[in-house]
Amino acid sequence: MSVPERPSVEDQRPPASLLRVVNPVLRTILRSPLHRAASTGLMLLHVKGRKSGRVYVVPVGRHVYQGQLVALAGGTWRRNLAGGADLEVTLDGHRRPAHGELIEDPREVAEIFEDLLAQIGPKRANRLGLKLNTDRAPTTTELQAALVDRNVVRLTFLDSGAAVGR
Repeated sequence: MSVPERPSVEDQRPPASLLRVVNPVLRTILRSPLHRAASTGLMLLHVKGRKSGRVYVVPVGRHVYQGQLVALAGGTWRRNLAGGADLEVTLDGHRRPAHGELIEDPREVAEIFEDLLAQIGPKRANRLGLKLNTDRAPTTTELQAALVDRNVVRLTFLDSGAAVGR
């Protein structure tokens, strides 16, 4: 009996049980004067629930795609951004108003991940919540298969704060 071949790309986000422990710690750090330790790769999104009105404060990876700040979205909170919504972003220790656009098209999401993977390099694929099982760059189609239930949030700041970059 042969072992089935693994896909070229796999979703490798941290388990929910780990996030329940780590996220409160990250929220505290990213809001504190100690934020510099984590701010280079992370930020907080303050997303208001459309029905409940509850504000979800979610630590997310921060990336720049085509000169614009984006966040990778895999939790249920992201549904509150469908069709676009205002939110707040804690970035580099400062809370700022922004507008978030949820990118849901699977091909576009895969293309964004493909570009981000090219930026950071395949050895850092885990920063995108991915595991690569190949020594070549994955195709858009391979990424799309691994990114089921994943979206991207494109952020536009509503204030005149400094530009975002890394």
